[in-house]
Amino acid sequence: MFERFDSLKCTVYGFYGNDDQNPSPEDVDKFDARLTELGVDHTFYRYDGAGHAFQNTLNKKGYRPEQSEDAWGKVMGHLNDHLLG
Repeated sequence: MFERFDSLKCTVYGFYGNDDQNPSPEDVDKFDARLTELGVDHTFYRYDGAGHAFQNTLNKKGYRPEQSEDAWGKVMGHLNDHLLG
């Protein structure tokens, strides 16, 4: 699962639903621990009440507008910080 983590050369942002099983919250904990071990700058956001594809508007059962809006706001904020500085 971690084969390519050691080649990362950039900041990693992750957005995860806590109801997801692929990756599961336990998997995300492992990602976090490994990236920390490697010294890779990363930030993960986790959303209660959200599963896989929680931002997919075509996913009628799984789309979560509140969590999705928060995630997009964070994405745009990070892009603004890193690209416009």
